[in-house]
Amino acid sequence: MFKLKVKHKDNQIIVISKLSKTDEINQRELEVMRSKIIRGLMKPTFSAFNRITYLSPNGVTLKKYLANSITVSEFFLLFAQVIEIIKSVERNSFNINNLVMNMEYSFVNEKTKELHMVYQPLKSSFALSNVAAFLYDIAYSVNIVLSEDYNEINKFISYLKSLQAISTQCVEQYIFNNYPDVYKQVKRQRPVQSKMLRGDDLYYHQNDLGKNNSSNESQYNELESDTELLVEEDEEATFLLDDEDVTTLLIGDEETALLSEETVSYPYFIRTSNFDRIDINKPVFRVGKERSYVDYFVQNNSAVSRLHADIITNGKRYYIKDNNSTNGTYVNGIEIPVENEVEIFDGDEITLANEIFEFHVN
Repeated sequence: MFKLKVKHKDNQIIVISKLSKTDEINQRELEVMRSKIIRGLMKPTFSAFNRITYLSPNGVTLKKYLANSITVSEFFLLFAQVIEIIKSVERNSFNINNLVMNMEYSFVNEKTKELHMVYQPLKSSFALSNVAAFLYDIAYSVNIVLSEDYNEINKFISYLKSLQAISTQCVEQYIFNNYPDVYKQVKRQRPVQSKMLRGDDLYYHQNDLGKNNSSNESQYNELESDTELLVEEDEEATFLLDDEDVTTLLIGDEETALLSEETVSYPYFIRTSNFDRIDINKPVFRVGKERSYVDYFVQNNSAVSRLHADIITNGKRYYIKDNNSTNGTYVNGIEIPVENEVEIFDGDEITLANEIFEFHVN
């Protein structure tokens, strides 16, 4: 039986899993987790025969987050993320029993409200999964702000108790029917064909829950009709042909949202080595290591060129252009041509030389 140890360092959470002699790493699952961004699962950054190290942005334990006062909407956003993580584990043909469903080892970034959990890529399971018990623990542990109605939580608990067997579909449908706005913040994907990648590669785009449906029920049914085909973004695929590269294509108004008449929500990068967030707040946003001539200065990486690449915003579409860099620019592992504008989408992994960024659209 492995042991987990948690550290906080340099604005990151580090979880170290010390494996027992009987634990054996599942190399296929480990490689999938390393090569794909599986939203909600902490990324393994180091592995040895007796240890795995995971990283995620800084935050608090799920237990502490629930003990603090949160809103009803934040509670259901959290619950929706738990359901998506469980579905991601299943879609990638992982063993649900190896998802660590423990509030001391699950973490919430208080700024972004994102949940991160640990999945142990092991050949044998360490426990009998009890999804229902974990969901009840969350529901009974939450502390709702005084200005909001706690009866909303009681109604939800009563609904869970009314079910003969708790399923992700039932919980998902309850949240969607009662709090549809929550799902505007939870990304979902379904496959569509694209001519932009070679061979059998696919683009995946997000199901837009908020538009052009006559009712919540019809929206949900449409969502569920896609569920069997759902795969994660670059983040992930179950029919995980191991060599496939995937990315995301956002549709509709969610590409860039106006927060108010005065405030624009910009696309942004996450630098995976230190989880810096870089807002792309100019029509042409340059990234490189020449501090005086770029909009984001890449420190501590000699492989990145002085004026390495430009991110170009054209309306609600985004492109990247390599400025004849020494070590190249890559989108989801594929090197792009020099001086060509290549369209990028939410969830894409952008690599400048050997420096990895995640591109996101609010």
